[in-house]
Amino acid sequence: MTTLVWLMVPLAMIGIVRVCVVLVAADVYDLSLHRSSPLPYEPPVWVVIPAYNEELCVARAVQSVVDSSYPDVSVVVVDDGSTDGTLEALAGFGDRVHVVSQENAGKAAAINTGMRLVGDGLVMVLDADSTLSRTAVAKMVAHFADPVVLAAAANVKVAGQRGVLGWVQRLEYAVVHRLKQGYTVFNCEYVIGGVGSMFRTSIVRACGYFDTDTMTEDIDFSMKILSQRGNFDWRIIFAADAIAYTQAVPSFKGLLRQRFRWKFGRLQAFYKHRSLFFGSTCSRLLSWVHLPYTAAGEVLVLFEPLFIYVVISATFRTGWFTGIVLLCSVYTGVAVFTIVGDLTESWRAKAPLLALAPLAYPLLMVIVFVDFVAVLRSLFTVLRGYRPVGRWEHVERTLTSVPG
Repeated sequence: MTTLVWLMVPLAMIGIVRVCVVLVAADVYDLSLHRSSPLPYEPPVWVVIPAYNEELCVARAVQSVVDSSYPDVSVVVVDDGSTDGTLEALAGFGDRVHVVSQENAGKAAAINTGMRLVGDGLVMVLDADSTLSRTAVAKMVAHFADPVVLAAAANVKVAGQRGVLGWVQRLEYAVVHRLKQGYTVFNCEYVIGGVGSMFRTSIVRACGYFDTDTMTEDIDFSMKILSQRGNFDWRIIFAADAIAYTQAVPSFKGLLRQRFRWKFGRLQAFYKHRSLFFGSTCSRLLSWVHLPYTAAGEVLVLFEPLFIYVVISATFRTGWFTGIVLLCSVYTGVAVFTIVGDLTESWRAKAPLLALAPLAYPLLMVIVFVDFVAVLRSLFTVLRGYRPVGRWEHVERTLTSVPG
């Protein structure tokens, strides 16, 4: 027990220091974002929406793009062999939306079909169950006025959340995306997520489009850009002021399925682009620190139950409950600084999250448990020799209202 404590305490301290440093960097990001003045840059933008059996959501996603404040934006929806009413749901948009149908080939293939139809400029990928804020495209384009920016991730928020599971995801997204601001400051971002991600069409073509051999085509393509271009002369970034909305996964079973796809796909991408680790293509901070730390974290999550057991066991053996109080305080502090520091939301929207901050540790432990199961399942999947590829992995869709 003593040996385990001495092993885990340094790891916990490293994690706490790392989060604190990144949160401070996120504040620096805010200062740079609000001090900079947008440059005159208005290239044509295409928004590609891959869809498979999305009759409940796709019209809402398209409408959010049509309502965009950006003057030169076009919509391409790729129906990947849907068997429901997806095409019928798109009929009301007429010539404002270009709809393409193909045989079912997977999400990455559907994205590639749409990207081959766009011209020179910028292209955004939007999931069919998500929406954009009215200013999202314009805010995103402003970041590309800097010619070294090749790709940018949107600030994705969970909307229409219901129940404990919904609020857990709302809090998780808030924390994760706050940390991404810090990663951008340190130029060690490596994930341009699928919801509202934007790319220069030139880099998409130069990299040969999205690959179809992993479960997370967005992580794979982000690392593909870094593998080919590095991050010394070019950057992939997080755009905190470009707001997109997505639905919370409504069931625990659906959340487990979603996170397995994320975890296994991330591990696939890590192995596929392993040359980025301890290499010379990218900065040492990314190649020698951030990526190895993230990969180690995927493994260490398997020891999370042991960590919790050690903490609880040591607490009851010694009667020293200060350790648990300190642990909860750290999570609460991170949650509070994350929520208060978010300049993209009103205080009215922040109030419910601030009320949940004292419960941040037990709430986020739900996600830790889900991640534990996802990594464990990924391990068993590898041992069985099964290699999932870029197929569709749907979670439950709802008609819950999502802002546009």
